[in-house]
Amino acid sequence: MKARGGQHGHDERDLSAFVRVRGAREHNLKDVDVDIPRDALVVFTGVSGSGKSSLAFGTLYAEAQRRYFESVAPYARRLIDQVGVPAVDAIDGLPPAVALQQQRGTPGTRSSVGSVTTLSSLLRMLYSRAGHYPPHQAMLFAEDFSPNTAQGACPTCHGLGHVYEVTEQSMVPDDSLSIRERAIAAWPPAWQGQNLRDILVTLGYDVDTPWRDLPRKDRDWILFTDEQPTVPVYAGFTPAETRAALRRKLAPSYQGTFMGARRYVLHTFATTQSALMKKRASRYMVGSACPNCDGKRLKPEALSVTFAGTGSAACSDPDLPPTRNTVAPMLTATSASAPPPIISSDFLPPAFFLASPPSSRSASRVAMPDSLPCKSQAETKQA
Repeated sequence: MKARGGQHGHDERDLSAFVRVRGAREHNLKDVDVDIPRDALVVFTGVSGSGKSSLAFGTLYAEAQRRYFESVAPYARRLIDQVGVPAVDAIDGLPPAVALQQQRGTPGTRSSVGSVTTLSSLLRMLYSRAGHYPPHQAMLFAEDFSPNTAQGACPTCHGLGHVYEVTEQSMVPDDSLSIRERAIAAWPPAWQGQNLRDILVTLGYDVDTPWRDLPRKDRDWILFTDEQPTVPVYAGFTPAETRAALRRKLAPSYQGTFMGARRYVLHTFATTQSALMKKRASRYMVGSACPNCDGKRLKPEALSVTFAGTGSAACSDPDLPPTRNTVAPMLTATSASAPPPIISSDFLPPAFFLASPPSSRSASRVAMPDSLPCKSQAETKQA
C-alpha cells in the first residue's frame, strides 16, 4: 500500500486478479493507492489508527455494498442501513458484497486457518455428502468430520492428534539411586515427596536398595498403580522402627495416602494452577502421535471416508492442503450434467457451492466455479 504521488501509473498485471483502489481518502487515509489480490486471504496489519478499518470497511466494503444496492429496488433500499459512499477516486475489480462483520478473533489451541475462515466446515460437508464410504457404513454428519466435536474426535487423543505418556525412564532418570535418594525424580522434592517415601516404608517396600535392583513388580506398582491406599505414617522412624510400631499398634504421626508417580504427574499437570509446577510435571511427560488415529485427530469411521482419493483427515489438517487441486478434476468430469451454483459467485467468496440436498449418497453432487476468479456481472447475466 502506498500513497499516491502524481498520476496513476499503468500496471501490466492482470486486472481481473486484483481489486485496485485509487485515491482512498476515507477518515485518516490520505490518497492511498493499493492493489489487493482477489481470491486470496489478505491481511491488513498496522498499529492502531493506521487506517486498517478505514480501508477494509470504510472504503472497500462501503463501495461493495453500494454496488449491491444498485440492484435493489429504491423502496427496499430505504429500509436497509447503508454504510455510505466512500471517499475514493476509483475502485476496480470489486464484486458486490451483502454483509461484512468486524470481530475480535479468539483462537484456541485447536484453532486453524480452516476453522477461523469456516473453510473446514465446507470440507466437512463435502466429505459428508459426496464422500466415498466403505461398504455398509452409514452416512456421517458434517460434525463427524470435526476433531473439535465429541462425535468426531478420536476417542484416544480426544481430537488432539497426540498423546502424552509417562514412562519409567522419564520418571527415574538415574536407576542407580535408591528411593530414599530420590530415584523417583517425578515425585515432589519437598515434604510431599518425603511423605510418599514414608508411606512406602509403612507398606513394606525397600527404600534403600538401588532402583534397578528392586523387583519389577515393585517398581511397576510404585510408578504406575492407580490404587491410593491410606496407611499410618510414623514420621522420622527408620524402616525397622516403623515395623516395630506397626506390630505394637502405636499411634501414628498421621494417616498418609499414597499416589503412584505416574498418577501424580498427570494429576499435577491437569489440575495445578501454578505455571512452575505444570512446567516441572511436563518434563516427565513424553509426547507422541496418537496410535489410534496416527495423529489425524478423527475417529476411525470418519477417517475411512475419502473424496477423489483424499482422506477426510484434510478436514482437520491445520495447513489446509490445496483441496482445489484435488476437487477440481472430479467436478470437471461431471460439470456437463451438474447444475449451476444456486448462489452466484459475485456475492460469495470462491469456495464450494453445494447443490440441493441429494436423496441418496450416490446422487450427491457438488458444483464449483471452473476458475476461482469471480464472474463479472455481465458474465452472470449471460449465464
